[in-house]
Amino acid sequence: MNRRKTIAVAIVLALVLLIGGMIAYFTDTDVATNEFTLGDKVDISLSETWTPADGLGIHPGAVVTKAPSIVNESTTTPAYVFAEVVVPCYASTGTTVDTPLFTLLNANDQEGCNDGWVLIETSEINTTDKTITYVYAYGTSAAMTSLAASPSTPKTTTSTPVFSKVKLDEDLTAAQKDTASATPNIVINAYGIQTDNVGTTPSAVWANVK
Repeated sequence: MNRRKTIAVAIVLALVLLIGGMIAYFTDTDVATNEFTLGDKVDISLSETWTPADGLGIHPGAVVTKAPSIVNESTTTPAYVFAEVVVPCYASTGTTVDTPLFTLLNANDQEGCNDGWVLIETSEINTTDKTITYVYAYGTSAAMTSLAASPSTPKTTTSTPVFSKVKLDEDLTAAQKDTASATPNIVINAYGIQTDNVGTTPSAVWANVK
């Protein structure tokens, strides 16, 4: 290639580069931002019909009104709820603690929980603490019942009572009484959990609570 051709090629390449650098493109970009808000926390409380004086100095066969309910205190968040009831025990034969001191009665004076609740778990008797523990779910054996949020004040969204009364074992003797705890208290623990993403059957939901 002679010198004149070389110069011509160089000029053409220079013009191509210059033109290429001057080209403008139509471009665009966009950003999608999705806003989330976190729901209110689960907020429950335990409410019960109970007169402390009624539990003092009672004798075998005594029936005392005791009706614990669970209240949803949240203004926006529904909840699945459970009641864990710890009942003191005594030794009915020998020295082994083997019998609940109290029976839980429903509104019809029958043993067990009220309609709307279901017994899902009964522990072995704890011979050290002298107790037996029952776990009740708000719902049926097939599905939990959602306890709605309470936007109003005072709170109005309350479960039906877990049970309505307790009965001191009518067969309790003086000797057996001495095998029970000196202060045989019935302890109720209330639990609440969100209703989404935890399952619906009582056993599945309870597994997420404990």
